[in-house]
Amino acid sequence: MQQFTNSTPDIHRLAKIVHKGGIVAYPTDTVYGLGCHPYMIDSVEKIFKLKIRENKPLPLLCDSLESALKIALFDKLSLKLAEEFWPGPLTILLPVKDNSLKSLTLGSELIGLRVPNHRDSLFLISECGGYLVGTSANLSGSGSNHSASSVISQLPDIDAILINDIEDDSKESTIVKVENEEIIVLRSGSVDLELLQSIL
Repeated sequence: MQQFTNSTPDIHRLAKIVHKGGIVAYPTDTVYGLGCHPYMIDSVEKIFKLKIRENKPLPLLCDSLESALKIALFDKLSLKLAEEFWPGPLTILLPVKDNSLKSLTLGSELIGLRVPNHRDSLFLISECGGYLVGTSANLSGSGSNHSASSVISQLPDIDAILINDIEDDSKESTIVKVENEEIIVLRSGSVDLELLQSIL
């Protein structure tokens, strides 16, 4: 496993590994993420195997709302949520427009999207073409990791990692979807329901 700092040259190197089909771990504003190029099906399948993850779709991180709009359909309330909470720790389930991403959704019509509020991860995502798989860097069923050392010990077979630990008290993103003009919380996290409801 190659280890990189958050210097500009190192993030360029990390992005090259992603473009070649590699699996990388990187810090976000919530927990350590595990990513690959979302359009490389073999790489996506490798993430499922590394995490021992079955029948649970993978979320996708975007470098901007503009990038997200290219691949998913936003209703008025979903767009309002994105404008209010992105970049930040809110994942929104949205109808996917790009059928090439169905390997992430496991056939579902919905994809979880987020724009993280973290300089390193945003830079890396941008260098990877605007999109990067953004599942948590841990084995399925185990707690999320906040340190590079924890990721390395749990997932030794990934190709590379960006070393920059996260605050231990940071939570995973809140996951929501909009249904019948209502916000439904699928997973509680960094953004609480009261704050979400305040934009209605």
